[in-house]
Amino acid sequence: MLADPEGAGRSELVLVGGSPTGRGVVTSASYAARKFGVHAGMPMATAIRLCPRGVVVPVPGEMVNRKHKEVRAVLDEFSPVVEAASVDEFYLDLTGTELLYHGEPLEETCRRMQQAVMDRTGISISIGGATGRTLAKMAASVNKPFGVHIVPPGGEAAFMSRFALSDIPGVGPALAEALRRRGATQVSDIAPLDLATLTSWVGDSRAQWLYHLARGEDFGGVAPRRPQKSISHERTFPIDISDPEELETRLMMLAVETGASLRADGLRARTVTVRLRYADFTDRSASRTAPDAIESDRAIFTVARELLRELLAKRSGAARLLGVGVSKLVGDDEREPALFADTPGGPETARDRKLAEATDRVTGKYGKGALVPARIAHRDPKDRHRGRGGSVEE
Repeated sequence: MLADPEGAGRSELVLVGGSPTGRGVVTSASYAARKFGVHAGMPMATAIRLCPRGVVVPVPGEMVNRKHKEVRAVLDEFSPVVEAASVDEFYLDLTGTELLYHGEPLEETCRRMQQAVMDRTGISISIGGATGRTLAKMAASVNKPFGVHIVPPGGEAAFMSRFALSDIPGVGPALAEALRRRGATQVSDIAPLDLATLTSWVGDSRAQWLYHLARGEDFGGVAPRRPQKSISHERTFPIDISDPEELETRLMMLAVETGASLRADGLRARTVTVRLRYADFTDRSASRTAPDAIESDRAIFTVARELLRELLAKRSGAARLLGVGVSKLVGDDEREPALFADTPGGPETARDRKLAEATDRVTGKYGKGALVPARIAHRDPKDRHRGRGGSVEE
């Protein structure tokens, strides 16, 4: 609504995501649209059938990133420990701030935090407070939208007893079904069970987690910044692509996006991975680790292209999805001194790095897509950056 206040912002039924005529999926929906059964991850075509008066709008990526930073800046003023779990989810640790807030109730602090975010960013947030990470996340869902719910110390078990097992973050359809077959659908169904019984149902690690959580025992903490393990970008095509040349062009688009994300975080990568999903939903992937960490678009594309050709040589056919990812990440402060300017036979040269640096400067001044390889310059700028988006694994 902030992105288009005079257009989609006037509608109560807003569906954010891909096109309903292709393979687009819902990434978010207004609360009014959710009442029709619409949820994130649902095919947009299905969402339109459920909510026929819904207004479909694309993800305003640049605005989302800008607002994420604005909200983070406000939250940083309330707590010394803030963790961004995703673009729209944060965790704060307020332990030890009692004197700072003169002993005011936590709910009052949360209300002030909520209002500060609204006044300075225009974003309404819901807040949950509890003694543990998962409990706080579940508490935030109680009074949406723009609500606050605090689970008092000692009240964790009673709070958990109200939920279905499928409401717990981390309990997916398969686990929920396994528990349902045992006759357990509510948290209150497993709270009386001993650990041995629960272990016989779902295995040791999941049993330990559920056993404690059902009793309100949540040991999850807040980390201000977790080390990134990987960065990836992938694209689901509206129509399956079988032409190898076209796939390589799409691969270049993804390599450019991935390289930009990598350098924006001050990172380099040693491993490049290509993921290919065929029309029959069969997934194939291939990875290669370079002798030295790389950061440039050209080097990432060079390695990725070799991997794509290997995958297509093993199995040709139309592709539904293509992705490029990088891992084994290192920061600039971890750069190892080299005996030679470039590793002989390595995928990246000093010229590549200088070109990437120059590209980032131009992009920073004139915007995304201002300087791209000639092979993709003629493409629709929206198509160059339209996909399932980038992801950072932690």
